[in-house]
Amino acid sequence: MTTEVRVPTTGNAGQDAVISEWRVAAGARVTNGDVLVVLETAKASIDIHAPVDGEVLSIRFDVGDEVPEFEILAILGDSSDVIVTKTGLQPQPETPVESAVEAPRSIAQTATTAPAQETRPLASPRARIMAERRSIDLVGIAGTGPNGRIIVGDVIAMVAASGSVDFGTDATAVTTPSPRGSTVKPVRGVRKVTAERMHSSLQNTAQVTLMRYASADALLAYSRRLRRLTEERGVPKIGVNDLLLFAASRTLGSFPAANSWFDFDGIREFEAVNLGFAVDSGRALLVPVIPDADLLTLGQIAESARTLIERSRAGQLSIAEMDGGTFTLTNLGGLGVHWFTPVLNAPQTCILGVGASHQLHEAGPTLLPLSLTFDHRAIDGAAAAQLLGALVSSIESVDVLTAL
Repeated sequence: MTTEVRVPTTGNAGQDAVISEWRVAAGARVTNGDVLVVLETAKASIDIHAPVDGEVLSIRFDVGDEVPEFEILAILGDSSDVIVTKTGLQPQPETPVESAVEAPRSIAQTATTAPAQETRPLASPRARIMAERRSIDLVGIAGTGPNGRIIVGDVIAMVAASGSVDFGTDATAVTTPSPRGSTVKPVRGVRKVTAERMHSSLQNTAQVTLMRYASADALLAYSRRLRRLTEERGVPKIGVNDLLLFAASRTLGSFPAANSWFDFDGIREFEAVNLGFAVDSGRALLVPVIPDADLLTLGQIAESARTLIERSRAGQLSIAEMDGGTFTLTNLGGLGVHWFTPVLNAPQTCILGVGASHQLHEAGPTLLPLSLTFDHRAIDGAAAAQLLGALVSSIESVDVLTAL
């Protein structure tokens, strides 16, 4: 009996997953629960585990391939139970096929659909789609991918050799002349979803950004005292960003219009402050969420933020840990940026950008640049200005807030 291992639902409206890493090779023996492959979805990385003990009979996709929901990734079983064909695996007569995820057709049906498939060339899904759109026979193309697999570049080279350079939207970056030494990185997975959401946010909202300084002297002095104390006691540190998150959590309760989601059917205002904060994961921008931040102590917020940052950078954030945010804070101060215009994390109606603290002159106070972007469809300018003023006040007196 063979078992199909399929892509689970990605949790993002049918977005494809990208194969990040294979932990096993064809022919390997695996045990129920072993990690077979790591997928990168729109929001997180997912480990796909072996549902049964057995041998890896077939691996269908390579690292970097985009794979739709419920597509077969691999087949497990016993090699004595199957016949190996040019296109895959065909069960021995009267051998049942068990699927780990219910799907419309079995591997037996796939392998015996038509005799012509016996000579179907090995090709990546994108290469096959590109060829089909241009009525190109893959049989005549020599593959340069793993195991002779035909990849997108092979199809492009075939079309170019035939004298046609119209690749439509499939390979714009490849057909455009580029300087020596350039490379093309596919826009996929988290990067693709981030790009789509940023573009959609700017297109579909009325974004306005207000900017002003907060005095950072008390904030930085309190941060230094906390650092000394945590070091003396050997406990995890509490940093400036944790203090900023705490200040925001204590401010938004008085501004429900800013702790909200916009929809033309109605603006949903929240009592709970589910505080999102931007994290550079090394792969793309992620925004984990601290639920009920308004009910947490400074230490609890710092602990939650630290855990979420570690999980973000390890590619282990779950979809649930990035859902439900009502307000977002993004801090570029550590990169030396003073002012910027943060983009709304729609449907949220506000996002606070924090820049690098600095002095305008040697004897002057240390100033912290704040940039509040808001959706003008949900909040008027005066109300947004009042919110920004309240955030400034909370940041300037955060040492007092922690005692209340």
